[in-house]
Amino acid sequence: MGVDGLMSDQLFIESNAEAIAEILLEVQERTIAELYALKGSKSAEEFIKFIEELDVKGIILAKAENAIAIFEASHSGMLQSIQGFADLAEETLQTLVNYNRDSLLSQLDNMAQIVKKEVVNGAIAGSPTKAVLDKVRGQGALSKPQLQTLINTSMNEYSRNVTKLMIDKMPSDTKYVYIGALDERTRPECLDMMSAGALTEAEINTQFGGGVFSEGGGYNCRHKWEISVQDKFGHDPEGAKNLKDKLN
Repeated sequence: MGVDGLMSDQLFIESNAEAIAEILLEVQERTIAELYALKGSKSAEEFIKFIEELDVKGIILAKAENAIAIFEASHSGMLQSIQGFADLAEETLQTLVNYNRDSLLSQLDNMAQIVKKEVVNGAIAGSPTKAVLDKVRGQGALSKPQLQTLINTSMNEYSRNVTKLMIDKMPSDTKYVYIGALDERTRPECLDMMSAGALTEAEINTQFGGGVFSEGGGYNCRHKWEISVQDKFGHDPEGAKNLKDKLN
């Protein structure tokens, strides 16, 4: 992948993450409004008994269908931009997608529980829907930036895991480099890995630990270990060293 491919890959991930987050924010708003509408003339006591039996998770999953579909489809888009250097079974790739999908569904389950709890609290307190929505978005990773971070992280981990499974099939003397954006958002850990130059898998494990193949520098990381090829774009060890010195 050239530097343009690397940048477009991250733009693709960030664009999809923003679109999914926007849909989920709308899901929160619509669900709260609809639950409040169901209250009607019921007293707070009557309403909390009514909502206890309501399948709020089912309501949210139905409203989030488009977000789930975009999330799943984005993995196919990412796969086209990942540099292939070893064969992986289609079943293996789909299993990784399934893991990510299950993680998103878990987040939606969490959203349903929080929405249900805050709607009950709002009904008892007599709060308007806007106050309940603000409460929901203030916890449980349900604000727009937090949702985008979770989705960005999940997608980038998929890309890194696909590459790591290919690394596992390569000869032990194969060299890898740490590629990705080099700017003011780049973490010190990522600058260290980029500065290290070309390393074997064993050397990476020794210097930085095996977790970096899947996790990179952590949440929202835009970097990955990739097979080293001549004139590799997106890998600038000298630039990383200079930025690291400047920040220090």
